[in-house]
Amino acid sequence: MINIRPVLETRIRGQIANLGEVAGASSLAEILKGRLTHRGVYIYPERKTAEPNRVIGAVSQRVSVQFGIVSVVRNVRDSRGADAADVSAVLQDEIEGAMLGWLPHGNFDGFEFAGGRLVSMLGGYFIWLDSYRTVTHIRSI
Repeated sequence: MINIRPVLETRIRGQIANLGEVAGASSLAEILKGRLTHRGVYIYPERKTAEPNRVIGAVSQRVSVQFGIVSVVRNVRDSRGADAADVSAVLQDEIEGAMLGWLPHGNFDGFEFAGGRLVSMLGGYFIWLDSYRTVTHIRSI
C-alpha cells in the first residue's frame, strides 16, 4: 500500500490559499513546538482497519484508511478567541472542499468525512481536528 499522506499535503497546499504551513505531524506537542504561523494544517495517519479476508488460499481485503487533519489558527484579535473560532470554521470548510470525494490515488476511493472535534484553545491558538477516510484493497493474488 502506498503512503498517501504526502499526496494529501500536496492536495491541501494546492487547494487552499494563504496557509503558513502544510506538513505531517507526529503529535500535538510537535505541532506546537517552535513556530506557528497564523494558519497551518498538519496531517497524520490516524487509523487503519480491515474487513475480513474474502478468499481462500490468498488475501483480498478492503482496508479503510483514516487521516487526521489538524488545523491551527492563531487568535490575534479578541481576548476570548471568537474570531479565531470563526477563522477556523472557514479553514475547516476549505479543507472539506479539498477532501470530499477526492481520489488520492488510483487504488483508493474518494475521501469521506469521518468527524471532527476541538483539540485546544490554549496559548492563543484554536486547534481543530477533522478526520477523513478513504478505502483501498490489498491482495496477495
